[in-house]
Amino acid sequence: MQSAAEKFADQWGLRVLAKVADTGHAQIWKVETANRLGALKLYRRADRGNEAAGSQMLRLWQNSGAVRVLAEAQNAVLMEWLEGPSLGDLARSGQPDHAIATLADTAHRLHRTVIKQAPQLKPLQEIFAPLFSCRFLPNCNAAFQQDMVSAINLARILLDNQPVTVPLHGDLHPDNVIQTSEGPRVIDAKGYLGDPAFELANALRHPKGMPALVQQRNQIEKCLTLYADAMRVSAHRLAHWAAAKCALSIFWRSDDRIETDREADLLHLLLEFAGQ
Repeated sequence: MQSAAEKFADQWGLRVLAKVADTGHAQIWKVETANRLGALKLYRRADRGNEAAGSQMLRLWQNSGAVRVLAEAQNAVLMEWLEGPSLGDLARSGQPDHAIATLADTAHRLHRTVIKQAPQLKPLQEIFAPLFSCRFLPNCNAAFQQDMVSAINLARILLDNQPVTVPLHGDLHPDNVIQTSEGPRVIDAKGYLGDPAFELANALRHPKGMPALVQQRNQIEKCLTLYADAMRVSAHRLAHWAAAKCALSIFWRSDDRIETDREADLLHLLLEFAGQ
């Protein structure tokens, strides 16, 4: 029986070289086309889920620092192969300041491109909607539950009072930016529509695998200043979105019944910076 990789190799004229990653919801294969190397991302489900609109954003930002999309299907996307470490890798190798500064510069460069039409994008209201029906298990710590409730209330206020809505990458953090010899290149866009202050909110939870750094108060302050300046938004509003997005990520991991979470302490810190 033909595998999914073989199916798309035949369809798009590719030579499969190796499987390089398995994220749980997708496999990534290094492939060769007629004149270049490519990255073939195959999704386990029948569609690309919340990344379905991301390719549109990457195409629109192609000349502003995004990876080049070569082909796409309902449950697959073919991109150019990017050689180099992610900004997350650079942070974990001892260069966190360089990583977050480059991320801020990259976000600023992307959003200098004015995008007037992008009809497939998902509004933030749709992304956050499931959070508002979350439930807590009886043994959930009272302080953590209160922090979640505070963050959920923040999310409602933010969504109802967006000063402007713009196309967003939606998951812009150090592991979704590759440092190539030609400069940083952005990958794995979600394709959202909403408040520009949301764009780097999730980056406050990163670099992945460095919780001690992420929870340092001076690191949070540094990131809020850098990221707010890059997006030309209020650092206070960005802190609000960071807390709301942290709560959403906790909810996504909870299987709809929240008890505890590894980011409970980070959520509390972000709420403090948001003045809650």
